[in-house]
Amino acid sequence: MKREFLRGLGIDEEHIPKILDEHHDSLKEYKDSASKVTDLEAQLNTANEELSNRDKQIEELKSSTTDNEALQKQLDDYKANNDKYEETLSKVKLESAIKLAVAKDANDANDVLALLDKEGLELDGDTVKGLDDKLTTLRESKPYLFEQTKGKTGRTPIDGDPPQSLSRDQIMGIKDPQERQKAIRENMNLFN
Repeated sequence: MKREFLRGLGIDEEHIPKILDEHHDSLKEYKDSASKVTDLEAQLNTANEELSNRDKQIEELKSSTTDNEALQKQLDDYKANNDKYEETLSKVKLESAIKLAVAKDANDANDVLALLDKEGLELDGDTVKGLDDKLTTLRESKPYLFEQTKGKTGRTPIDGDPPQSLSRDQIMGIKDPQERQKAIRENMNLFN
């Protein structure tokens, strides 16, 4: 969004910086979320590669025909390691899904993840079952972890009839210089 575009819409110069600041703040949220998603995808890819390597090792051991006892022990070790990696992978997937779910509202998704009671949470596709209840409890006990909704700021329009338009002579006849300047600003079309 550019200043020229806003000027072309007839927006006052004093409002343009506020509009641009708000626009940049909203874009920052999306950029922060995109970098979090990239980090989580990298973690998930690493875990998937490790799991794939373990599966290959197990298959190689099955095809080998040397000492059965040693092979069986090694196979059991690999299966145990594989189970650990699968557990780690499912934990990473659950944590990634939780981080993605809270990224929009949380001040820091990692803090929310650390303090969230994960007992009973279950990953179902891209959603986490039971997360809403846990987040509600956490919001009530630790509200500082989440962005506070900001009330609208600014001035309220004055109730009543719209101001009557003044003529150029009437404006120039106003004795108070501040009131006269205000009237000139409000009726610039008479002075162009």
